[in-house]
Amino acid sequence: MKKEALKTAMLFLLIALAVSVAVFVIYIRFSPIDKPTGQVSTEPLPIIVIDVGYDGTLEKELNLQIANVLAELFRASGYNVVMTRTSDEMLTADDNVGSNKLQDLKKRLTVASSYPDSVTVSLHCNKFPAESCKGLQVYYSDSDTARTLAESIQSSVTGMIQPENHRKVKKADSSIYLLDRAKTPSVLIECGFLSNTEECEKLKDGDYQKKLALAIFTGITAVY
Repeated sequence: MKKEALKTAMLFLLIALAVSVAVFVIYIRFSPIDKPTGQVSTEPLPIIVIDVGYDGTLEKELNLQIANVLAELFRASGYNVVMTRTSDEMLTADDNVGSNKLQDLKKRLTVASSYPDSVTVSLHCNKFPAESCKGLQVYYSDSDTARTLAESIQSSVTGMIQPENHRKVKKADSSIYLLDRAKTPSVLIECGFLSNTEECEKLKDGDYQKKLALAIFTGITAVY
């Protein structure tokens, strides 16, 4: 009973923290004064495109669960949010050419490219033959803004929930379809390794998903 009570108390504390962060972000974003320079700020909030990866059965479920929490945090803070996927289904490309996976990638890229004043955050889970591999890692598209964003997310997650994570952000190569063809600042977040038993159990836990989404949210709003 004590364990359940403690878990419930921690969940309420996390929700209260998320609300506090959202209120703080709203205050900062909608205040007419730009804090660092003292100038009046007229820069609008970017549209946040949350791309939900669709690979393995477990991964697609976890990606969508984390994405939904992240989307609610942004909406509560006054951002417009677009999700490339809202259900457990692959998308079909308009040209209907290629494998199901390629069509899905094309369609998600089309959605992201439809919003020129946006930032794309693609959520995935990692796998590796060595079970010892663990920890979130962020990849970024070919732009200085995307790299800054990736570093901010990586730092936020390390500081808030993964102090033992020493991974560095990486620039995406041509193998990462969405980032290689991105027209706006874009990052891909490997939220953790499903091949690591301990981390996989964390990623399936609803409380941990909320903590992870909050850490990602904090890293993004530190830049935007």
